[in-house]
Amino acid sequence: MSSTNSASESPLKNTLYRFLWVTMFASDIGAAMQTVGSGWLITSLATSPFVVALLQVMTSLSIFLLALPAGALADIVDRRKLFLATQYFSLAVVAILSILTFGGFTTSSILVVFTLLLGLGNAMSLPVNIVIQTELVPKKKALAAMTLFSVAIYIGLAIGPFLGGLVVAAAGPWAVFMLNALSFVGVIIFLHRWRKPPERKLLPPEQVIGAIRTGLRYMRHSLHVRALFVRDFALTICGSALISLLPLLVRNQAGSNSILFGILVGAFGIGGMISGLVIVPRIKKISIEKRVSSATILYAIALTVLSFQHDIIIVFIGIFAAGTALIIITSSLNFIAYNSVSSWVRTRVVSVHQLVYWGGVAIGSMIWGIVAEIWGIQTALLAASIGLVIGLVTSTRYKLKPLTDVDMTPSMHWSMPRAMIDIDDHEEGSVLVEMEFQIDPARSHEFESAMNGVRSVMLRDGAINWELFHDVENPSRYVMMFTSESWIEHLRQHERITKADLAIERHALSFHIGKDPPRVSHLISEDTSKQNHKTKKEDKA
Repeated sequence: MSSTNSASESPLKNTLYRFLWVTMFASDIGAAMQTVGSGWLITSLATSPFVVALLQVMTSLSIFLLALPAGALADIVDRRKLFLATQYFSLAVVAILSILTFGGFTTSSILVVFTLLLGLGNAMSLPVNIVIQTELVPKKKALAAMTLFSVAIYIGLAIGPFLGGLVVAAAGPWAVFMLNALSFVGVIIFLHRWRKPPERKLLPPEQVIGAIRTGLRYMRHSLHVRALFVRDFALTICGSALISLLPLLVRNQAGSNSILFGILVGAFGIGGMISGLVIVPRIKKISIEKRVSSATILYAIALTVLSFQHDIIIVFIGIFAAGTALIIITSSLNFIAYNSVSSWVRTRVVSVHQLVYWGGVAIGSMIWGIVAEIWGIQTALLAASIGLVIGLVTSTRYKLKPLTDVDMTPSMHWSMPRAMIDIDDHEEGSVLVEMEFQIDPARSHEFESAMNGVRSVMLRDGAINWELFHDVENPSRYVMMFTSESWIEHLRQHERITKADLAIERHALSFHIGKDPPRVSHLISEDTSKQNHKTKKEDKA
């Protein structure tokens, strides 16, 4: 397997990427068939819209619960091994569900529980999957790689439901579940054959809890990441109405015809497939903000059409349009989550993006399931379409920015401090870093404004607090102080500073008028209670 260095070629010309794409494509078809089998089975076991919506709730809830720890774990362990474990787990879950269904033991409760378990496996693999597919190609091809994987999903959604409908009609849902179990085999083979070059790290890996805490701190101090999460939530709360109610909406149209059921569900995937192959490549010059806004409006119109129309052809067109819009939205949001952050925290940001996205879907699915239970499916879809437009209008002040022109590669320009004391005795102690500036008092306001950018960088990359002090006796003297949780965590900050951060730092340093560079000091906390305890023991001796 070899990779291509040419950014101008399609990602599919990369042998390694193509291998993964084909295996994931087969898995996507299996997942789409699973959706049809589960949807057909649940509507056979229960007619309540709320119970039917619970299938989507379980899928989304599992991602909501595990996305953050999954992202943190993927940033500190071998991603290949983590991905491989999730595929084996998912294969086992679906195979057991198939056996139970074949034996006639599956109830609506059992189906919901196994859907949750399958969702847990998906939740653990999703952040790794998104990052791995972009690691196999040049950075310039990241959006194309993500779009191609989205296309694979939607081709699966186009083909899988039809095949699933045929299999259900011929053998029953159990056969669909078994075929989905077999679809994981290709990905497992790829992961066993792939030999990812080991990453050389001078520092020990982060602990999971610490990695989660550091990742959340990064996102808190990244405005563009927070904007992404706001838009995620605004879109999914109402956009989930069609996703959760689709099995029941289509079942009402198809009646007892499982093949027609698969065709109507497949309309969603056909729309996404055509959008990904034809529309997305032709709108590259349009800003992501305009793409997402336009696609959201199209999605709202599709929901409105579906709420009023009962003709099968119109329903097919409405579902097709919704799939067309959704791939534009999801590929754009995934690209921002991947491309707008530093590599050390990328999987964590992607996982929280998935957490917010699917958390919104889970909450929305429950809401729209209850609404449909009380007022009907058509009313729920119409209300959701209105909510989509309202959410779009109220969230547009949070602009989506991909930051494609920002260099997020590590700069490694911070020099390592020369430790003259035994650091091993201070593993748990916090670190205080001081930096002293001499500034022209006439330019103090400009300097303080520049230092606000430095503050964001320091807090984003691991500082637990940051302050800038002005000497009341010497107006030209400023002292910047920030604290890290530990010595190791401070050394990690040295590795996290990017070339874009370097530009912000140099701008602030340009205000320094001293003859020598700003003086930097590193101080590490002393646990005096331990020293007192040690002294008492020595006195007793």
